[in-house]
Amino acid sequence: MITLALFLIFIDLNLIYIIKNTNKYMSSNKCYLSPAYQGNKSLKIMHLIITRFMIEFWPFDDFKNRIYKNDYIINGIRVMKKYLFPSLENQSCQDFIWILKIGDKANITYIKSLLNFTTIFRKDVIYEKDIRNYTRLITKSYDVLITSRIDYDDRIYYDAVNDVRKLVNVNRPMMLYGYNRGLYYFESDNKYYELIEDFNKQGVMSVFVSLIVILNKVNDTYNIFDLGTHILVRARLKENYRSFGINELNYEPSLFEKGDMKFIWVRQKYSGIFNYSMSIKKTLKEYNLNLSKFYGK
Repeated sequence: MITLALFLIFIDLNLIYIIKNTNKYMSSNKCYLSPAYQGNKSLKIMHLIITRFMIEFWPFDDFKNRIYKNDYIINGIRVMKKYLFPSLENQSCQDFIWILKIGDKANITYIKSLLNFTTIFRKDVIYEKDIRNYTRLITKSYDVLITSRIDYDDRIYYDAVNDVRKLVNVNRPMMLYGYNRGLYYFESDNKYYELIEDFNKQGVMSVFVSLIVILNKVNDTYNIFDLGTHILVRARLKENYRSFGINELNYEPSLFEKGDMKFIWVRQKYSGIFNYSMSIKKTLKEYNLNLSKFYGK
């Protein structure tokens, strides 16, 4: 019997066009396959783009108290809808699920009600404590797991998902990639400023840091947040190679540095580092961004 979900697939070198007629989240979809992927067309990739929200990841009482206040929550949802969501909706490849990972003390019903609107990408809201079980269940029939981290006040350029997909390599059980060429955007004056960070080469100081794991070789619940903060990423990755039985320690984190700016950090007054951002603003170079090009239009 022919399923109602019709898939039209046309392969052109490493580019695969997928038109999913009955999926309300996806229309014309352009997803790349890496050369290593070509040998196994049936290889299935699960890509989770994870945003943390209302999670006590900073050890400061003022931060912990602020994240549960309603004005902070309302503003956070506003920023997601205005900046983050358009950059996800404009992705050339829509083969991902966006996960809003919230603190265990948050009211998930309330958060879901605030996010109750149509997007072209698939989305879900889960508690931080449930992320491992969620990942294990959702990847049962998949071969590759990609997890990317992006904060609620970030924007990413239109081909970010494809950048990561192109690097899938079944011969490397675990890989890490990210960007370090991006911009600050200040809501206060509607201007962009250049920001290039490598965090003294101690880790990946960037947006859309992505971990790729081959599921038959690496734990199926392992995700990008297991690597900790930016400055710990490289050391944590090396430590975990051996714990997963991977003896080759040559999979260094790679940064996408070339070409146009790849990400934008939105600086708004509710941001935890707003005051720091304002203090260094005078040292940054203003940048005239073509936002249409950033979104691939």
